[in-house]
Amino acid sequence: MPEWFGYIGRILYVDLTNEKTEIRELKEEEVDMFIGGIGLATKIITEEMDPLADPLSPENVLVFMTGPLTGTMVPSSGRYVVAAKSPLTLAWGEAHASGFWGVELKKAGFDGIVLKGKATSPVYLWIHDGQVEICDAENLWSLSTIDTDIKLKEDLGKDIRVAAIGPAGEKGVRYANICNDITPDGPRVAGRTGMGAVMGSKNVKAIAIKGNGKIPVKNAGRVRSIIRRILPLILSFPTTQIHAVCGTPGEIEEFYEYGDMPIKNFTAGIWDRIKNITVKRFKELGIIKGHRACWACPIHCWKYAETKDTKGRAAEYETIASLGSLLTIDDPFYITKANDLCNRYGIDTISTGVTIAWAIESFEKGLLTKEDTGGLELRWGDPETVLNLIKMIGERKGFGKLLGEGCRIASKTIGRGTEKYCMHVKGLEIPMHDPRAFKGMGLQYATSNRGACHLQGLVFRIEQGQRVYDLKIYERPDRFSVEGKGRIVAVMEMWHEVIESMIICKFTDIPPAHLAGLYSLITGKKRNVQQLLQAGRRIFTLKRMFNVANGIRRKDDTLPERFLKEPLEEGGAKGQVVELEPMLAEYYKYMGWNEEGIPKKETLQELGILELAKKLYPDIEKT
Repeated sequence: MPEWFGYIGRILYVDLTNEKTEIRELKEEEVDMFIGGIGLATKIITEEMDPLADPLSPENVLVFMTGPLTGTMVPSSGRYVVAAKSPLTLAWGEAHASGFWGVELKKAGFDGIVLKGKATSPVYLWIHDGQVEICDAENLWSLSTIDTDIKLKEDLGKDIRVAAIGPAGEKGVRYANICNDITPDGPRVAGRTGMGAVMGSKNVKAIAIKGNGKIPVKNAGRVRSIIRRILPLILSFPTTQIHAVCGTPGEIEEFYEYGDMPIKNFTAGIWDRIKNITVKRFKELGIIKGHRACWACPIHCWKYAETKDTKGRAAEYETIASLGSLLTIDDPFYITKANDLCNRYGIDTISTGVTIAWAIESFEKGLLTKEDTGGLELRWGDPETVLNLIKMIGERKGFGKLLGEGCRIASKTIGRGTEKYCMHVKGLEIPMHDPRAFKGMGLQYATSNRGACHLQGLVFRIEQGQRVYDLKIYERPDRFSVEGKGRIVAVMEMWHEVIESMIICKFTDIPPAHLAGLYSLITGKKRNVQQLLQAGRRIFTLKRMFNVANGIRRKDDTLPERFLKEPLEEGGAKGQVVELEPMLAEYYKYMGWNEEGIPKKETLQELGILELAKKLYPDIEKT
């Protein structure tokens, strides 16, 4: 047996159908190739399931995974990932969350959890110091995420950590999420691609954890020395300082000036009420009460909010935009309430806002009627109707049942040309960054494995002027240019697989060479940046093969017509559209994919994943 540092060396497998658990030892060759976190989750899902399985069937495999840096002294290393086939995109799905739950899982004796099958009735897992119990959850079913957390802490102890779904996950809302560290300041949220719906389909309400173990580090003294040197660097970044003082909403004015913040379902470039939803206004109204932090975080970007009827997590930038400017609503009290409702029901705020925006625009165009909406009149700037719709989505009632399918499935169900107003890529609703403002971000949206994702590479940071010398990104490309963006996007996507495999928060912006050094000192496995980047390419490519097995091709690596053909008439991105094709051609060539977007056999051989790829897509021999 190897002696593990950084890793615990054990993964918990839970057969829900037969109520059995098994502990499997981690293998060195697995971490050598896939690092941990999302990389290890990708490898497990590839091996354990048929990629064509129904996402809401027992055959789907749901994986919670930490990384070798999770729970160490590395700044902001409290994250975990959850992955499965997505019920929203019907292809690769993953979501990430911070807080303390992932750290607690490692302290309880496991690097990850693999859920297979389906329980015959609602259950929750109780994991404590290496022990695992599958417990009855009938009394928790139908409770909000917050009430679930409170009830489990009453039963098991106030110092446990809980990850739970809300009613939306139980009822199969396709963008239901998983919330963790829910009270008193939370929740932290694994928000995208419907992982909460997968958890609900398995009749798992929650995973409660308590651990007292320690996470071994190979060379703790030298790790501390590096952290002492990089901490001032982390705190010196302008974006970090904004997040520390204001949280992610501190960037609203900047994104608005770029033409990046969406308004009225991405149709407007200016909005005279933008000042009403800035962090300054939230503070003036007394909504934001203070700062909170995740494990080992020096930034404290988490903001705490209180109003007369809400208490907990303050709305982040993505939520303020998706439930605010996207719908032309400028009331901070409404946004705080809408955010709280989404968190209680357990639904992704981005997909919620974009799907409602689709419905409002389709109604405005006369393509949706009151007969479709159950008598509701949909209008821009109507907070009461949106709050009502959120409740209907969370409970999957009335018109909310259709909206809970996500805008792609909903628009295909309705037809009548409503598909034009659904802003998605591969079924995942587009985040709150307009790709016409940052064209490399447009390519990132088009090629990200989980669909439209602003976090897969954070390419807009490069287009704002950030350089990454360790990754040989020396240039400061114009945000409206397309030249060289294929390479930049590919490199950033691959490196972000490394970050999500370690796992640490991207807000720390730890330079790649330092991250490689920290990994080497913590695990005792010496790796340089290029070796880690190759692992990131391997992980990204294996996910792509999962998608190829589900029919994803070049035709799917695209953007809604709005971004390709409809320039904004005003604002910071005035007159711009995304010229996707030249960037995509460069990207495919750099990644070693053919013209249809399928990784070439020689690429898979070079990465050492040809046999795994064959399992997913036997026709790879013909490419």
